[in-house]
Amino acid sequence: MLLPMSDILNKAEKEGYGVVAADVFNVDTVLGIFQVADELKSPVIINCPPRYDLELIAQAIKFYSLRYPEVVVASNLDHGLKFETAVEALKYGFTSIMVDRSQLPFEENIKETAEIAKIAHAVGVSVEAELGHVGKGVSYDIDRDAGLTRVEEAVEYINRTSVDCLAVAIGTAHGRYTGVPKIDFDRLVSIKEKVSIPLVLHGGSSTGDDNLKKAVKLGITKVNIFTDLLIEGAKYIKDHIEKEKSSTMESIYKEGMTGYKNMLKHYMYLFESVNRI
Repeated sequence: MLLPMSDILNKAEKEGYGVVAADVFNVDTVLGIFQVADELKSPVIINCPPRYDLELIAQAIKFYSLRYPEVVVASNLDHGLKFETAVEALKYGFTSIMVDRSQLPFEENIKETAEIAKIAHAVGVSVEAELGHVGKGVSYDIDRDAGLTRVEEAVEYINRTSVDCLAVAIGTAHGRYTGVPKIDFDRLVSIKEKVSIPLVLHGGSSTGDDNLKKAVKLGITKVNIFTDLLIEGAKYIKDHIEKEKSSTMESIYKEGMTGYKNMLKHYMYLFESVNRI
């Protein structure tokens, strides 16, 4: 069942569990997510960054939604940086779009996000936005504190943009870390006490199970995971090549998908979304 992301997150927030938002890069990763969600009876969000084929991914999600009708899923444009990209995602049938204007000044962020939110909501599509800035793990020690979300700004931002969920910067980063992630849980609690919509954590990979589990317990509802899925898939491929001298492209790819899927299962169990549908 393909739903707006807000439907999935509002239920999860009410019942106190987290939902994995797994990024995809081709049709096979879309299928892998459906297979895992069907097996574990877990809701899931499929993120697609704009650098990949949005039309192909959107069509694949629609196709597998029909093949796996019991799976509760949302399709989300991840980090849409341009107005045109958001409109393109709407055209292809994504049920949610993430409007990323986090590197703009506060007022510009509000203006551009609110404009897209008004259009998306008119056609029943959910909107996620980011306030503060989640940087890259390679520069974590330098950038970590600069972009943290401010509590009062979060309240104003939500009121003026009408977004359905908010990605907050509390100390995570995208990709692999060079330093040790230091999560500002006090900031998370303060934000959660002041806002009434689900909160999102970007940069979930390499943040650590204990940190992520605690973040979900304290108010995060959607957790973005990509790098960990790719790394685990690569490990499976490496091990397979070392053990199977007669490995083929087909067998290698199959092993990579097994690693990707197993890591996704791990996070579904960690966030307690299993058997929720």
